[in-house]
Amino acid sequence: MTEVSDWRFRRYRYRLIGSRCRECGETSYPPRRRCARCGGATEEYQLPRRGRVVHYTLLKALPTRYNRYRPYYLAVVELSDGTRVIGMLTDVDEPSEGMEVEATLRKLYTYGEDGKIIYGVKFRPVL
Repeated sequence: MTEVSDWRFRRYRYRLIGSRCRECGETSYPPRRRCARCGGATEEYQLPRRGRVVHYTLLKALPTRYNRYRPYYLAVVELSDGTRVIGMLTDVDEPSEGMEVEATLRKLYTYGEDGKIIYGVKFRPVL
């Protein structure tokens, strides 16, 4: 990720903002300009912060920037409005399908000579 794309997309990454089709109501994350279902125009949509784990996997072979988390769980989370997103799980030893989770802002990785920190949404179990 470059500094420009980090700056441009951080708002969506930090706040879990997706898009919703003005014609058919389909939601997506990350946001899209056109609907994947009908091709209609979309608008910004604040996604709900809670959902359930649909599927998950344990990742062991990671890109260099994510090595500090080795290994970690990656999950498909179905949010309370039905939108499915992919995200890292945090604060969990052993996830399960159907586990209720909520979005939280966490450090994703660092890059560059000055160690720029990139934050984003991860999902943690609801207590």
